[in-house]
Amino acid sequence: MESKADVECVAQLARHLASVPHVHIAHPRRSAVAIVIRLVISTYPPYTPAQTPEATIQSLHAFLNHPLVSSSQAQVLFIQRAQHSRDPWSGNIGFPGGKHELCDTSDQDTAERETREELGLDLKMGFVHLGQLDDVAVYLLGQGTRMAVSPHVYLQTQEQSELCVSDEVASAHWIDFSCMVQRAERPVRPFSREYKSIGANIAARIFPKYAQTQPWWFRIASVGLGNLHYTVLPLPYTAEHSVTNKVLEAGPNSVRVSDHVRFASDTELYLWGISLCMVSELVDMSLPIAPNRSVASPWPQLGSWLWTDINWVTNTAHRVMWSTQRRKPYTTSNDFFVSYFRMLSIAFP
Repeated sequence: MESKADVECVAQLARHLASVPHVHIAHPRRSAVAIVIRLVISTYPPYTPAQTPEATIQSLHAFLNHPLVSSSQAQVLFIQRAQHSRDPWSGNIGFPGGKHELCDTSDQDTAERETREELGLDLKMGFVHLGQLDDVAVYLLGQGTRMAVSPHVYLQTQEQSELCVSDEVASAHWIDFSCMVQRAERPVRPFSREYKSIGANIAARIFPKYAQTQPWWFRIASVGLGNLHYTVLPLPYTAEHSVTNKVLEAGPNSVRVSDHVRFASDTELYLWGISLCMVSELVDMSLPIAPNRSVASPWPQLGSWLWTDINWVTNTAHRVMWSTQRRKPYTTSNDFFVSYFRMLSIAFP
């Protein structure tokens, strides 16, 4: 994807976030993350802050069409969390953020405070808040929804100092936005040669108390049921656009959750779970209204050698149910004018 297409995607993302209301999940336990986008340019042109969504879109239009910006490359900020025994997301790839605290007046305050604490990045200075993606439910098998996560999207508008990672972060990486958009344009089929996944033993998920002792019946169930395969989006990174926590002496290749699961290699970060859901919507909202395109479905796959038919049924059912809940309106006929009429009817009821 050419650099100019990067800027067009950012402009389209800003318009969609401003015009289409996000889905809010009412839950007492809340967290928030910041999805930070920057444009790789040598000198930032002046940006005029605005107070209303309409004025913000106009200011962004002028900023993104400036000669210094119009052909720039867009990058998205990801972090790898430090390894910690009490952190359920230890070692995972995701976005800066954390739990809502009493000092926070809103989810946006939570995202900004956590980003400042984890990376030394003040999102109130030199950034514009583009909007909010749909809330994402943190769901655990057998325990229901444990938390709602609110993703907030920001665009950098001024030159910033180098990131200063805290002890909660192993490394931070600026990843080219184009590699995510390309994945949506050329989707990877499950269990194809390019497909990557993180496996979880089904028997261990159903009977966690016996995962250590592994009695004979557990071993039979483990082999018979196989694994759940969670789709992974590989994100290529370079040392030039990365910052490693030197105090922890941990780079993206050093943090692993077990002997079998690794969230990064020497050249790639492996994105999965709710962070992959957020990236999927981020990319979808940056593309034209119709048709909806997804980076990857977060729906897990059963082992292909035993559960092919069930995978086909569940994937079909999930695609039908999930597509109707997508935030960006669309029609199955892919009619451009009907799709935009539906968007306008939502934006201006």
